Amino acid sequence: MKYVEIFIECIATYFYLVFLLRYLGKKEMGKLSVSDLIVFLLISELMTISIGDDNVNFMHGALAALVIIVLDKLCSFVSMKYKPVKKVLEGHPTFIVYKGKLNQEKMRALNYSVDDLCHHLREQGIGSLSEVEFAVLETDGQLSVIESQKSQVDMPESLINDGEINYEILKTMNRDEAWLKKQLHQHGVSDYRDIFYCVLEKERLFFIKK
Repeated sequence: MKYVEIFIECIATYFYLVFLLRYLGKKEMGKLSVSDLIVFLLISELMTISIGDDNVNFMHGALAALVIIVLDKLCSFVSMKYKPVKKVLEGHPTFIVYKGKLNQEKMRALNYSVDDLCHHLREQGIGSLSEVEFAVLETDGQLSVIESQKSQVDMPESLINDGEINYEILKTMNRDEAWLKKQLHQHGVSDYRDIFYCVLEKERLFFIKK
């Protein structure tokens, strides 16, 4: 009878987790942020210990997993509204290479070795660092690379995102808010909060209004 109970709980766990993960909206395991990974580990552990254990009620494990998923959804919603919260929960991309220059200080801070860098470059068919204009270590641990010959921007990260200035990127560029406002004013924009997306290309400031 116990084997039948375990069999049923395994089937129920499988479909329940599929439902929860689809509700969570994550498609690729390789694209998970730190908070996403924690959620996956927690719900898998909760459901695993509830199978076949007389001391742990299966429904209690299922309820706990649901609470974690809902909490993650709530945190995602809050982080969309408030950028500082998103930075705390998900971190931010880091420029390993900026305009062809390697940032060794950032690499040391992230414990990111030259071997790691070369490995990721080779995976993208790049043989030498001299071919790289920008290399960004994303929040999911992936390295995004823009080759020198293909780069059409002075900064591949948005300067303004949904009406909010990306001050960290301005700092990376050795620019400030006054410079950005001046650039926008030259393009007939009086208030940066009216901008949905803005990026600095090589020959112009490209932006989309709300």
